[in-house]
Amino acid sequence: MKENVQIAITTLVISIVLLIHNGREPLFLFAFASIPIILFIAWKKSSLWPVALYILIVGVLGRYTQYFRQGYMSDVLPAIQDYIGYFLSGKNVYKEIIMVQNGPAPFNYLPFALLWYLPARLVFLDLRFMEMIVASFVPLMYFLYGKLKGTWQHLPIVAVLALSPFILDLSSDGSNDNSAVFLLLTALVLFMYAQARNKKMSAILSALVLTAFTMFKHYSAFFLIFFLPYLTKVKQFPIRIRSYVLVYGVACLLLVIFGVGASPDGFWRSLVYIERTNFHPVYGWNIWVALKDGWGITASRDIMWMVRTVGTALTIGGLLMLRPWRSFQTVCLASAISMLTYLVLSEWTTTAYFSFLLPMFALSLFSDGRT
Repeated sequence: MKENVQIAITTLVISIVLLIHNGREPLFLFAFASIPIILFIAWKKSSLWPVALYILIVGVLGRYTQYFRQGYMSDVLPAIQDYIGYFLSGKNVYKEIIMVQNGPAPFNYLPFALLWYLPARLVFLDLRFMEMIVASFVPLMYFLYGKLKGTWQHLPIVAVLALSPFILDLSSDGSNDNSAVFLLLTALVLFMYAQARNKKMSAILSALVLTAFTMFKHYSAFFLIFFLPYLTKVKQFPIRIRSYVLVYGVACLLLVIFGVGASPDGFWRSLVYIERTNFHPVYGWNIWVALKDGWGITASRDIMWMVRTVGTALTIGGLLMLRPWRSFQTVCLASAISMLTYLVLSEWTTTAYFSFLLPMFALSLFSDGRT
């Protein structure tokens, strides 16, 4: 009981800070004013459920409100929409070039990014609206993962994921990182549910959703490089881990053949563009901005790329030596550290990436057993 009170108070204090920073939108003012009522109900019921439902509902409504407060700030979803047009015309997207904010660009995502948004495109639904809906489920999936672990300790982090101003902004700014983290969290919830309830269908669905995550954005590699070895350590599972990996591998192969097979050279061009020729200005939350603004030091693009590549490789190599796949907790922590290293050494680091990175760190809260 004492622990639940501490969790409730911590969660609501975090919520107050985040609601204030979200501004004086009527929704957030009502949410702020209702905190004493929520706390009273939780106290009366001796339950954390009122606090959890309050956070999740305000998070959903906040994203819906934000959709109408802003337009396309990122060119990611408009670019994907253009490439879906090429796809519907029977063309291989990796052979095409379109104009984006910083000039001509190839399709620099993985094949499932097309299929994910295709239904919305076919029914003329604004992709920003779809992303907002998907983003609304991210705090819920993280909450469900924690409940499957049998704990309430993650509730303050649920508040961070549900109410952080920059995460609300990113739910409908035209970026697609919320979809990436939603796919990962869904795959993990299904994986955990399959373990806890011995459900074969959940295990198969988990493998398929993990495939979707793998083939959505390139930074899935930061998770997979540690998670796939972890699968060899899983003892209790409704299907053989070998079968899980087989379903996952075959599904990935089919998407590679479908998306990349007709134009491997175009896919390679896309990778080169991402790593070497995507000329953004030095911007964001990284070491190069600190050096430039703090001491007037400006490095060449070649040096920045080399430092990022070597630094990330050394970080991943050092983490692999620690064998983090011995527990899922350390898998998530190693994944988050690797990606953070890559981001702080990149010359272009927007907050969109942190909407994925924060849940990765948050997953490392949980130990392998039920708490």
